[in-house]
Parts: sequence; C-alpha cells; structure tokens
Amino acid sequence: MLPTKEQLIQHLFDKMTNQDIAKIYGTTFQKIIQLIKEYELNPNELRKVDNQIVYEYWLNGEVVYVGSGVWYRCRRYTNRRNLEYRQLMKEGKIEYKNVGEFDKVEEARQFETYLIKKYKQLGQAKFNKQTN
Repeated sequence: MLPTKEQLIQHLFDKMTNQDIAKIYGTTFQKIIQLIKEYELNPNELRKVDNQIVYEYWLNGEVVYVGSGVWYRCRRYTNRRNLEYRQLMKEGKIEYKNVGEFDKVEEARQFETYLIKKYKQLGQAKFNKQTN
C-alpha cells in the first residue's frame, strides 16, 4: 500500500526522508520520489528546508540529546563522535522529536542551549556537553 497524496504531504511536512516514508509503506525510496513527482509536490517547500530545527533524542522515556541544524540532521548518525550514541542511533533505539523550527541559526541555537540546560538540571541530555 502506498501513501495517499495527503499522507505524503504530511510526511514531508514532518520532515521525513524518502527512505523513512518508504519503510512505513514497505516500498522503495525511488517509488516515493516517483509519487512526489506524480502528485506534483515540492518536497523542499513542504519540508521548509531553509529553516533550522531544534530536536530531541529520546531513549527509555528520557531526553539523551538536544541538537539543532538543517531538517535532516537529526536522522544522521555517521557523523556522531560518541560511539555508544552512534550505535544506539544505528540500531534505531533512539526516537527523535522536532521541538522547534526557526528562520535564523542564532534563534535555533539559543533554544537548543536553553533546552540543554533544562535537561541537564534534570539529570538528562547525557550525550550533550555541558553549556555555560
């Protein structure tokens, strides 16, 4: 079963990659690209690729990391320095949640710093470095 146009719009709006969408529907990312073209959708516009996001990683009900960056950054694990963190991401054990979207990098970083401090006070965000 393939996504309807409305479902595909929502997935793109939620900043999902074509690979993530394909997994849900048991198909290939190429088929998702084909559907995007067929439905005449603009994925860059729907994903708001020019905006900065702030995201959280969750493991066993706790925030283990807060980050910011472009729309797809939260799904990358190959560039992570902490080996435990990288392995958990690779195995799909960490869930991510977008918690903010900003036009400017500075705004995103301010919100990211605020959240890191908040979670550090709660004994969480163990993969984030301490902020000043």
